[in-house]
Amino acid sequence: MKFKKRLLLFTFYILLFTKIAFPQNFTLVESTPVETILEQSTLPRAADVWLEMISGADKTLDIEMFYIANEKGEVLEKILKSIKDAAARGVQVRVIIDEGFYNSSEKSADELNNISNITIRKIPFKKIAGGVMHAKYFVADGKDLFVGSQNMDWRALKHIHEMGVRVKNVKMAKTFLNIFEIDWNLCTDYSDANKKMLTKTCLRQAKNIISSKKPLIITDSKLGKIKLYPAFSPAEITPSKCSSEIGELVKIIKKSKERLCIQMYSYSLKGEKSGEEFDAIDKALRDAAARGVKIKIIFSNWAIKKGATESIQALSTVPNIEIKFSNIPEYSGGFISYARVEHCKYFISDNNISWVSTANWERGYFYDTRNATMIIQNKKVNSLLEEVFLRDWNGNLVESVDVGKEYKPVKRSK
Repeated sequence: MKFKKRLLLFTFYILLFTKIAFPQNFTLVESTPVETILEQSTLPRAADVWLEMISGADKTLDIEMFYIANEKGEVLEKILKSIKDAAARGVQVRVIIDEGFYNSSEKSADELNNISNITIRKIPFKKIAGGVMHAKYFVADGKDLFVGSQNMDWRALKHIHEMGVRVKNVKMAKTFLNIFEIDWNLCTDYSDANKKMLTKTCLRQAKNIISSKKPLIITDSKLGKIKLYPAFSPAEITPSKCSSEIGELVKIIKKSKERLCIQMYSYSLKGEKSGEEFDAIDKALRDAAARGVKIKIIFSNWAIKKGATESIQALSTVPNIEIKFSNIPEYSGGFISYARVEHCKYFISDNNISWVSTANWERGYFYDTRNATMIIQNKKVNSLLEEVFLRDWNGNLVESVDVGKEYKPVKRSK
Protein backbone atom coordinates (compact mmCIF):
# COMPACT_ATOMS: atom_id res chain seq x y z
CA MET A 1 0.00 0.00 0.00
CA LYS A 2 2.84 2.35 0.94
CA PHE A 3 4.60 1.45 -2.31
CA LYS A 4 1.50 2.37 -4.35
CA LYS A 5 1.20 5.70 -2.56
CA ARG A 6 4.85 6.47 -3.16
CA LEU A 7 4.50 5.48 -6.82
CA LEU A 8 1.46 7.74 -7.25
CA LEU A 9 3.25 10.60 -5.51
CA PHE A 10 6.34 10.07 -7.66
CA THR A 11 4.21 10.03 -10.83
CA PHE A 12 2.45 13.24 -9.75
CA TYR A 13 5.75 15.06 -9.25
CA ILE A 14 7.07 13.82 -12.59
CA LEU A 15 3.97 15.11 -14.39
CA LEU A 16 4.12 18.38 -12.48
CA PHE A 17 7.80 18.86 -13.27
CA THR A 18 7.26 18.01 -16.94
CA LYS A 19 4.48 20.58 -17.22
CA ILE A 20 6.62 23.24 -15.58
CA ALA A 21 9.81 22.39 -17.48
CA PHE A 22 8.19 22.09 -20.90
CA PRO A 23 5.30 24.52 -21.38
CA GLN A 24 3.63 25.09 -24.73
CA ASN A 25 6.28 27.14 -26.51
CA PHE A 26 5.13 26.74 -30.12
CA THR A 27 1.67 27.06 -31.66
CA LEU A 28 0.36 27.00 -35.21
CA VAL A 29 -2.18 29.82 -35.50
CA GLU A 30 -4.88 29.74 -38.18
CA SER A 31 -7.64 32.01 -39.44
CA THR A 32 -10.48 30.45 -41.43
CA PRO A 33 -13.23 32.04 -43.54
CA VAL A 34 -16.63 31.44 -41.95
CA GLU A 35 -19.19 29.24 -43.72
CA THR A 36 -16.51 27.00 -45.25
CA ILE A 37 -15.11 23.51 -44.68
CA LEU A 38 -11.90 25.16 -43.47
CA GLU A 39 -13.63 25.95 -40.16
CA GLN A 40 -13.33 22.26 -39.25
CA SER A 41 -9.71 22.84 -38.32
CA THR A 42 -9.02 22.59 -34.58
CA LEU A 43 -5.92 24.79 -34.63
CA PRO A 44 -6.04 27.90 -32.39
CA ARG A 45 -7.50 30.98 -34.08
CA ALA A 46 -5.50 34.16 -34.57
CA ALA A 47 -8.01 36.43 -32.86
CA ASP A 48 -7.88 34.37 -29.66
CA VAL A 49 -4.09 34.07 -29.69
CA TRP A 50 -3.60 37.79 -30.36
CA LEU A 51 -5.92 38.75 -27.50
CA GLU A 52 -4.11 36.40 -25.14
CA MET A 53 -0.70 37.77 -26.10
CA ILE A 54 -1.71 41.42 -25.92
CA SER A 55 -3.70 41.14 -22.70
CA GLY A 56 -0.77 39.27 -21.12
CA ALA A 57 1.83 41.92 -21.99
CA ASP A 58 3.36 43.63 -18.93
CA LYS A 59 6.06 45.93 -20.29
CA THR A 60 6.33 46.19 -24.08
CA LEU A 61 4.40 45.48 -27.25
CA ASP A 62 6.21 45.92 -30.57
CA ILE A 63 3.95 45.56 -33.62
CA GLU A 64 5.02 45.62 -37.28
CA MET A 65 2.10 45.19 -39.65
CA PHE A 66 1.45 46.04 -43.31
CA TYR A 67 -1.66 47.99 -42.27
CA ILE A 68 -4.54 48.10 -39.79
CA ALA A 69 -8.16 47.79 -40.98
CA ASN A 70 -10.94 47.81 -38.39
CA GLU A 71 -14.71 47.44 -38.72
CA LYS A 72 -17.26 48.34 -36.05
CA GLY A 73 -18.62 45.27 -34.27
CA GLU A 74 -15.96 42.92 -35.64
CA VAL A 75 -13.28 41.06 -33.68
CA LEU A 76 -10.40 43.42 -34.52
CA GLU A 77 -12.21 46.07 -32.48
CA LYS A 78 -11.57 43.92 -29.38
CA ILE A 79 -7.93 43.56 -30.30
CA LEU A 80 -7.44 47.31 -30.74
CA LYS A 81 -9.17 47.86 -27.40
CA SER A 82 -6.79 45.32 -25.86
CA ILE A 83 -3.84 47.33 -27.22
CA LYS A 84 -5.30 50.50 -25.71
CA ASP A 85 -5.89 48.71 -22.41
CA ALA A 86 -2.28 47.52 -22.42
CA ALA A 87 -1.08 51.07 -22.90
CA ALA A 88 -3.38 52.24 -20.09
CA ARG A 89 -1.69 49.84 -17.66
CA GLY A 90 1.75 51.14 -18.62
CA VAL A 91 2.80 48.86 -21.48
CA GLN A 92 4.99 50.74 -23.97
CA VAL A 93 3.45 50.12 -27.40
CA ARG A 94 5.29 50.75 -30.68
CA VAL A 95 3.55 50.24 -34.02
CA ILE A 96 5.03 50.28 -37.53
CA ILE A 97 2.80 50.31 -40.62
CA ASP A 98 3.58 50.87 -44.29
CA GLU A 99 3.38 54.55 -45.24
CA GLY A 100 2.35 54.02 -48.86
CA PHE A 101 -0.54 51.70 -48.07
CA TYR A 102 -1.74 54.00 -45.28
CA ASN A 103 -1.73 57.02 -47.60
CA SER A 104 -3.64 55.21 -50.34
CA SER A 105 -6.01 53.06 -48.32
CA GLU A 106 -6.78 52.02 -44.73
CA LYS A 107 -6.69 54.65 -41.96
CA SER A 108 -7.73 52.51 -38.98
CA ALA A 109 -4.29 52.99 -37.44
CA ASP A 110 -5.52 56.47 -36.52
CA GLU A 111 -7.60 54.84 -33.78
CA LEU A 112 -4.34 54.36 -31.85
CA ASN A 113 -3.18 57.96 -32.25
CA ASN A 114 -2.80 60.39 -29.32
CA ILE A 115 -2.92 57.66 -26.69
CA SER A 116 -0.37 57.67 -23.87
CA ASN A 117 2.29 54.94 -24.21
CA ILE A 118 1.41 54.25 -27.88
CA THR A 119 3.71 55.48 -30.65
CA ILE A 120 2.92 54.85 -34.31
CA ARG A 121 5.38 55.28 -37.13
CA LYS A 122 4.87 54.89 -40.86
CA ILE A 123 7.76 53.41 -42.81
CA PRO A 124 8.29 54.77 -46.35
CA PHE A 125 9.32 51.39 -47.68
CA LYS A 126 8.83 52.27 -51.33
CA LYS A 127 11.51 54.97 -50.97
CA ILE A 128 13.74 52.62 -48.97
CA ALA A 129 13.67 49.47 -51.09
CA GLY A 130 11.05 49.94 -53.82
CA GLY A 131 8.27 47.80 -52.33
CA VAL A 132 6.20 47.77 -49.15
CA MET A 133 6.58 46.76 -45.51
CA HIS A 134 4.67 43.50 -45.95
CA ALA A 135 5.71 41.64 -42.77
CA LYS A 136 3.07 40.80 -40.16
CA TYR A 137 4.48 40.13 -36.69
CA PHE A 138 4.53 41.41 -33.14
CA VAL A 139 6.42 40.73 -29.93
CA ALA A 140 5.07 40.97 -26.38
CA ASP A 141 7.48 41.66 -23.52
CA GLY A 142 10.47 40.83 -25.69
CA LYS A 143 9.76 37.10 -25.47
CA ASP A 144 6.41 36.17 -27.03
CA LEU A 145 6.34 36.28 -30.85
CA PHE A 146 3.63 35.98 -33.48
CA VAL A 147 4.42 35.95 -37.21
CA GLY A 148 2.15 34.90 -40.06
CA SER A 149 0.17 35.81 -43.14
CA GLN A 150 -2.55 37.57 -41.11
CA ASN A 151 -2.70 41.33 -41.59
CA MET A 152 -4.16 43.30 -38.71
CA ASP A 153 -7.43 43.35 -40.64
CA TRP A 154 -10.87 42.29 -39.42
CA ARG A 155 -11.34 40.35 -42.65
CA ALA A 156 -8.13 38.37 -42.07
CA LEU A 157 -9.64 37.06 -38.83
CA LYS A 158 -13.05 36.06 -40.21
CA HIS A 159 -13.22 35.95 -44.00
CA ILE A 160 -9.72 34.93 -45.17
CA HIS A 161 -7.69 31.75 -44.78
CA GLU A 162 -4.39 32.54 -43.04
CA MET A 163 -1.57 30.70 -41.27
CA GLY A 164 0.89 31.87 -38.64
CA VAL A 165 2.95 30.74 -35.68
CA ARG A 166 3.44 31.77 -32.07
CA VAL A 167 6.83 31.16 -30.46
CA LYS A 168 7.53 31.83 -26.79
CA ASN A 169 11.28 32.29 -26.65
CA VAL A 170 13.47 35.30 -25.80
CA LYS A 171 16.19 34.50 -28.36
CA MET A 172 13.69 34.15 -31.21
CA ALA A 173 11.91 37.33 -30.16
CA LYS A 174 15.22 39.22 -30.06
CA THR A 175 16.06 38.15 -33.60
CA PHE A 176 12.80 39.70 -34.80
CA LEU A 177 13.30 42.78 -32.63
CA ASN A 178 16.60 43.42 -34.44
CA ILE A 179 14.57 43.75 -37.64
CA PHE A 180 12.00 45.89 -35.83
CA GLU A 181 14.67 48.33 -34.59
CA ILE A 182 16.07 48.77 -38.10
CA ASP A 183 12.62 49.52 -39.50
CA TRP A 184 11.68 51.70 -36.53
CA ASN A 185 14.66 53.96 -37.22
CA LEU A 186 14.14 53.92 -40.98
CA CYS A 187 10.70 55.42 -40.41
CA THR A 188 12.42 58.72 -39.66
CA ASP A 189 15.58 58.52 -41.77
CA TYR A 190 15.61 56.38 -44.91
CA SER A 191 18.76 57.77 -46.57
CA ASP A 192 21.15 55.26 -48.15
CA ALA A 193 23.83 56.21 -45.64
CA ASN A 194 21.49 55.58 -42.73
CA LYS A 195 20.35 52.23 -44.14
CA LYS A 196 23.96 51.05 -44.16
CA MET A 197 24.69 52.50 -40.74
CA LEU A 198 21.59 50.94 -39.16
CA THR A 199 22.24 47.46 -40.50
CA LYS A 200 25.89 47.62 -39.38
CA THR A 201 24.89 48.89 -35.94
CA CYS A 202 22.22 46.22 -35.61
CA LEU A 203 24.71 43.57 -36.65
CA ARG A 204 27.20 44.70 -34.02
CA GLN A 205 24.57 44.74 -31.30
CA ALA A 206 22.84 41.54 -32.37
CA LYS A 207 24.47 38.58 -30.71
CA ASN A 208 23.33 35.01 -31.24
CA ILE A 209 21.01 35.80 -34.16
CA ILE A 210 18.95 32.70 -34.92
CA SER A 211 19.48 31.52 -38.49
CA SER A 212 19.85 28.35 -40.54
CA LYS A 213 23.48 28.22 -39.39
CA LYS A 214 22.49 28.71 -35.74
CA PRO A 215 18.93 27.36 -35.36
CA LEU A 216 16.96 27.42 -32.13
CA ILE A 217 15.97 24.17 -30.44
CA ILE A 218 13.02 24.29 -28.04
CA THR A 219 10.96 21.66 -26.29
CA ASP A 220 7.20 21.95 -26.39
CA SER A 221 4.78 20.13 -24.08
CA LYS A 222 2.66 18.90 -27.01
CA LEU A 223 5.07 18.75 -29.94
CA GLY A 224 8.32 17.63 -28.34
CA LYS A 225 11.66 18.87 -29.62
CA ILE A 226 11.45 21.53 -32.35
CA LYS A 227 14.27 23.01 -34.41
CA LEU A 228 13.40 26.36 -35.97
CA TYR A 229 14.86 29.52 -37.43
CA PRO A 230 13.58 32.64 -39.22
CA ALA A 231 14.45 34.13 -42.60
CA PHE A 232 13.92 37.69 -43.82
CA SER A 233 13.77 39.96 -46.88
CA PRO A 234 15.11 42.17 -48.36
CA ALA A 235 18.82 41.53 -47.89
CA GLU A 236 19.91 45.17 -48.21
CA ILE A 237 18.34 46.16 -44.89
CA THR A 238 18.67 42.85 -43.07
CA PRO A 239 21.73 41.93 -40.97
CA SER A 240 23.94 39.58 -42.98
CA LYS A 241 23.89 36.96 -40.21
CA CYS A 242 20.14 36.51 -40.77
CA SER A 243 18.95 33.87 -43.24
CA SER A 244 17.58 34.96 -46.62
CA GLU A 245 14.01 33.94 -47.48
CA ILE A 246 14.63 33.19 -51.14
CA GLY A 247 17.87 31.37 -50.33
CA GLU A 248 16.26 29.14 -47.71
CA LEU A 249 13.17 28.54 -49.85
CA VAL A 250 15.14 27.26 -52.84
CA LYS A 251 17.44 25.24 -50.58
CA ILE A 252 14.54 23.42 -48.91
CA ILE A 253 12.90 22.60 -52.26
CA LYS A 254 16.24 21.29 -53.57
CA LYS A 255 16.63 19.05 -50.52
CA SER A 256 13.09 17.63 -50.73
CA LYS A 257 13.10 13.90 -51.41
CA GLU A 258 9.50 12.67 -51.47
CA ARG A 259 6.82 15.36 -51.36
CA LEU A 260 5.97 19.04 -51.26
CA CYS A 261 2.51 20.30 -50.27
CA ILE A 262 2.29 24.02 -50.97
CA GLN A 263 -0.41 26.60 -50.34
CA MET A 264 0.39 30.00 -51.78
CA TYR A 265 -1.49 33.22 -52.45
CA SER A 266 0.25 34.23 -55.69
CA TYR A 267 2.95 33.23 -58.17
CA SER A 268 4.85 34.96 -60.94
CA LEU A 269 7.96 34.45 -63.09
CA LYS A 270 8.49 38.16 -63.74
CA GLY A 271 8.98 41.17 -61.52
CA GLU A 272 5.70 43.05 -61.46
CA LYS A 273 7.37 46.45 -61.85
CA SER A 274 10.75 45.63 -63.37
CA GLY A 275 9.65 42.82 -65.65
CA GLU A 276 12.85 41.05 -64.62
CA GLU A 277 12.90 37.26 -64.94
CA PHE A 278 12.33 35.37 -61.69
CA ASP A 279 12.51 31.64 -62.26
CA ALA A 280 14.40 30.41 -59.17
CA ILE A 281 11.34 28.86 -57.51
CA ASP A 282 9.87 27.56 -60.77
CA LYS A 283 13.16 25.90 -61.70
CA ALA A 284 13.56 24.38 -58.22
CA LEU A 285 10.03 22.92 -58.39
CA ARG A 286 10.60 21.48 -61.87
CA ASP A 287 13.92 19.96 -60.82
CA ALA A 288 12.32 18.43 -57.72
CA ALA A 289 9.52 16.91 -59.80
CA ALA A 290 12.08 15.52 -62.28
CA ARG A 291 13.81 13.58 -59.50
CA GLY A 292 10.49 12.09 -58.37
CA VAL A 293 9.24 14.48 -55.68
CA LYS A 294 5.41 14.50 -55.65
CA ILE A 295 4.25 18.12 -55.60
CA LYS A 296 0.77 19.42 -54.81
CA ILE A 297 0.06 23.17 -54.94
CA ILE A 298 -3.02 25.22 -54.06
CA PHE A 299 -3.02 28.77 -55.40
CA SER A 300 -5.71 31.27 -54.48
CA ASN A 301 -7.92 32.40 -57.34
CA TRP A 302 -6.45 35.87 -56.79
CA ALA A 303 -3.28 34.48 -58.37
CA ILE A 304 -5.19 34.55 -61.66
CA LYS A 305 -3.80 37.45 -63.67
CA LYS A 306 -2.20 37.91 -67.07
CA GLY A 307 1.20 36.27 -67.26
CA ALA A 308 0.96 34.57 -63.88
CA THR A 309 -1.93 32.32 -64.95
CA GLU A 310 -0.02 31.07 -67.98
CA SER A 311 3.01 30.29 -65.78
CA ILE A 312 0.84 28.31 -63.39
CA GLN A 313 -0.80 26.42 -66.26
CA ALA A 314 2.61 25.56 -67.71
CA LEU A 315 3.86 24.34 -64.33
CA SER A 316 0.79 22.14 -63.95
CA THR A 317 1.76 20.14 -67.05
CA VAL A 318 5.01 18.94 -65.46
CA PRO A 319 4.91 15.25 -64.42
CA ASN A 320 4.62 14.86 -60.61
CA ILE A 321 3.13 18.35 -60.20
CA GLU A 322 -0.59 18.82 -59.49
CA ILE A 323 -2.04 22.32 -59.08
CA LYS A 324 -5.46 23.56 -57.98
CA PHE A 325 -7.07 27.00 -57.68
CA SER A 326 -9.13 27.73 -54.56
CA ASN A 327 -12.42 29.61 -54.68
CA ILE A 328 -13.97 30.84 -51.42
CA PRO A 329 -17.71 31.46 -51.93
CA GLU A 330 -19.29 34.79 -51.18
CA TYR A 331 -20.39 35.40 -47.59
CA SER A 332 -24.12 34.89 -46.89
CA GLY A 333 -24.25 38.46 -45.61
CA GLY A 334 -23.19 39.82 -48.98
CA PHE A 335 -20.08 40.69 -50.94
CA ILE A 336 -17.07 41.88 -48.90
CA SER A 337 -14.28 43.75 -50.65
CA TYR A 338 -10.80 42.25 -50.41
CA ALA A 339 -11.98 39.15 -48.59
CA ARG A 340 -13.14 35.55 -49.12
CA VAL A 341 -9.73 34.34 -50.30
CA GLU A 342 -6.94 32.00 -49.23
CA HIS A 343 -4.05 34.25 -48.27
CA CYS A 344 -1.84 31.51 -46.73
CA LYS A 345 1.87 31.24 -47.54
CA TYR A 346 3.02 27.89 -46.17
CA PHE A 347 4.33 24.54 -47.34
CA ILE A 348 5.62 21.25 -46.00
CA SER A 349 8.56 19.26 -47.28
CA ASP A 350 8.72 15.48 -46.79
CA ASN A 351 7.56 14.63 -43.25
CA ASN A 352 9.53 17.03 -41.09
CA ILE A 353 10.11 20.49 -42.61
CA SER A 354 7.47 23.25 -42.49
CA TRP A 355 7.55 26.80 -43.89
CA VAL A 356 5.19 29.54 -42.64
CA SER A 357 5.66 32.96 -44.21
CA THR A 358 4.40 36.46 -44.96
CA ALA A 359 5.91 36.44 -48.49
CA ASN A 360 4.14 35.59 -51.74
CA TRP A 361 6.02 33.81 -54.52
CA GLU A 362 6.77 36.83 -56.66
CA ARG A 363 10.11 38.55 -57.18
CA GLY A 364 9.27 41.80 -55.41
CA TYR A 365 8.41 40.09 -52.15
CA PHE A 366 11.98 38.79 -51.81
CA TYR A 367 13.98 41.73 -53.19
CA ASP A 368 12.01 44.96 -52.64
CA THR A 369 9.73 44.18 -49.71
CA ARG A 370 10.04 43.46 -45.98
CA ASN A 371 8.87 39.92 -45.22
CA ALA A 372 9.54 37.25 -42.61
CA THR A 373 9.36 33.46 -42.54
CA MET A 374 9.58 30.76 -39.88
CA ILE A 375 11.16 27.44 -40.87
CA ILE A 376 10.29 24.55 -38.56
CA GLN A 377 11.72 21.04 -38.29
CA ASN A 378 9.26 18.82 -36.42
CA LYS A 379 7.17 15.86 -37.61
CA LYS A 380 4.07 16.79 -35.59
CA VAL A 381 4.01 20.36 -36.89
CA ASN A 382 4.44 18.97 -40.40
CA SER A 383 1.51 16.61 -39.80
CA LEU A 384 -0.73 19.39 -38.48
CA LEU A 385 -0.06 21.51 -41.55
CA GLU A 386 -0.67 18.49 -43.76
CA GLU A 387 -4.14 18.13 -42.20
CA VAL A 388 -4.90 21.75 -43.07
CA PHE A 389 -3.63 21.28 -46.61
CA LEU A 390 -5.48 18.01 -47.31
CA ARG A 391 -8.76 19.35 -45.92
CA ASP A 392 -8.51 22.04 -48.57
CA TRP A 393 -7.06 19.84 -51.33
CA ASN A 394 -9.80 17.21 -50.98
CA GLY A 395 -12.60 19.66 -50.23
CA ASN A 396 -15.18 21.56 -52.25
CA LEU A 397 -13.29 24.86 -52.49
CA VAL A 398 -10.70 23.85 -55.08
CA GLU A 399 -10.58 22.89 -58.75
CA SER A 400 -7.73 21.48 -60.81
CA VAL A 401 -5.97 23.89 -63.12
CA ASP A 402 -7.17 23.51 -66.71
CA VAL A 403 -4.42 24.26 -69.23
CA GLY A 404 -6.96 24.90 -71.97
CA LYS A 405 -9.14 27.31 -70.01
CA GLU A 406 -8.99 31.09 -70.35
CA TYR A 407 -9.20 32.30 -66.74
CA LYS A 408 -10.42 35.76 -65.82
CA PRO A 409 -9.37 37.66 -62.69
CA VAL A 410 -11.92 37.51 -59.87
CA LYS A 411 -13.72 40.52 -58.46
CA ARG A 412 -11.92 41.81 -55.37
CA SER A 413 -13.76 45.02 -54.57
CA LYS A 414 -17.14 46.64 -55.11
